[in-house]
Amino acid sequence: MKGKVIVCLIALVSLLSCVNNDIKAQQNVALCSDKPRLVVVIMVDNINNEQLEIVRSRCGKEGFNRIFNHGTQFASAYYDAGGNYAGKNLATFFTGASASVHGIVGEQWVDNFSNKKVHAIYGEAYNQAGVLDTAAVPHNGLLLCSTIGNEIRKIYNMESKIFSLGFNPNRLLWTSGTKVVEQAAWYDVEKGTMTLLIPDTLRRWVTEFNSKGLSDIYLDKIWEPKSEHQEYHQVRYFSKNDSLGAFYHSLRKPFGSKGKYQLVAGSPWGNSFIRDFAVATMVYENMGKDEVPDVLMVEFTATPSCGKKMQPLDAETEDLLLNLDDNIASLLKFIDHDIGMDNTLIVFSASQGAYDVANTDSEHWKSHGAVSLNRATALLNLYLMALHGQGQWVRNYKSGEIYLDKELCKERGVDWDTILHESAQFLLEVKGIGTAVVAKDVMSYYSDSPIIEVMRRNYHPRRSGDILICLEPGWAEEQDDGRELTQLWGHEFVPLCFYGWKVPRNIVYERHSMVEVAPTICSFIRVNKPNGSNGTMLPVIK
Repeated sequence: MKGKVIVCLIALVSLLSCVNNDIKAQQNVALCSDKPRLVVVIMVDNINNEQLEIVRSRCGKEGFNRIFNHGTQFASAYYDAGGNYAGKNLATFFTGASASVHGIVGEQWVDNFSNKKVHAIYGEAYNQAGVLDTAAVPHNGLLLCSTIGNEIRKIYNMESKIFSLGFNPNRLLWTSGTKVVEQAAWYDVEKGTMTLLIPDTLRRWVTEFNSKGLSDIYLDKIWEPKSEHQEYHQVRYFSKNDSLGAFYHSLRKPFGSKGKYQLVAGSPWGNSFIRDFAVATMVYENMGKDEVPDVLMVEFTATPSCGKKMQPLDAETEDLLLNLDDNIASLLKFIDHDIGMDNTLIVFSASQGAYDVANTDSEHWKSHGAVSLNRATALLNLYLMALHGQGQWVRNYKSGEIYLDKELCKERGVDWDTILHESAQFLLEVKGIGTAVVAKDVMSYYSDSPIIEVMRRNYHPRRSGDILICLEPGWAEEQDDGRELTQLWGHEFVPLCFYGWKVPRNIVYERHSMVEVAPTICSFIRVNKPNGSNGTMLPVIK
């Protein structure tokens, strides 16, 4: 009898606990704003799910683990693979559209009407030698559809504060939207300060922030392991007989070398610098303080400036992420106290997730082979000259796309379709090339291959090349400097997690495309999704 009473009491306590938790949950929901007052996009330049899982086991509770343990995590979120340009992925993130719609098919392309070389953020700023003008002002005016920022501005005009900050303008100019003055700032590796895209004398706080000379303080730092070097993944699993000693890097570059603060940028203190500037931005721009939604995109780096990357998680990369965990924890703590997490939506993701293992000593990570597509393109031109006479039949190659000269075909009386199919057939004979298709045919090309579907979503008729190439799985593309870049097959998986505001704790294992992020954010802040978006809402809040 006594045992039954104890069981009943335990059941009653459990029931009361559940009721109490439900009441607390209802109170928390009631405390949340009707829509997020501030959306903070934490974007890491290059990290994938495997690396993050390894690092999280060594992190505290308040950084990565706070977001992923208490938010809604999408374990199989992906971009459509296609090239190594982060800007294309970020354009997809903020427009909710694939490259076939937003038009950013790569870092560079050849305009099929003007026959001019175009850069994604610098436009036609090339000289006659084909070299990019370093004095050109970057912009995102080449986007062909609206972004999250555009849709917010349609409702709230310039009252909504939209700001992007980080290390590289190639990763920062996709938030605000086209035909809008972009509020972006990035770390200048020559001066060690933050540079505003549009100089603004009213933003005196930026000048004050730069005057603190934080970068000069960081120059005197020595980057060494945050913890015992035997604890690092590279040492535990890839070093032989504990032959890898602890790393020790000075952040001062040799006198006269270019980019005085380059080593600082890719060190733990570079991320600390960006964290501090993000806090200053929220304070001085009064972000998240009224009912008008604001957006802050913060780019951190997971690419170390020191050491030689030899494994999927080398010691420097892991240490960089361990320190980044502290920076994210302090950033979240500031938001807690200044804005309130109930009013803030955190979106954590990455602009790229591909492994870039430069000199691995592990057979598991060596590519099946490497092919130089620049050399393959040169061979293609020789082949076409043998068939159709002297001339520069191949105009350009970039990111798996080959551009042929249509005007030359007209001059020589060569049938355009013939030369296209001859080119594609020739390239299929090159070892390592798995797929080579005529671009204009890809929309009607019948195949159940996932790579063909990815090619469709990356193809834009006015900007894409005439021949689309994809390497065999496991093959790498050899660069002119000897490096090998692994080309992904089909999808590029990246971390994605929503946290804060009304977001519950959950893990979603089904595959979800990154085109679904923008319409989800827009739905939460009660504005229309971008006009080119072909994505549906993610199942964040049911």
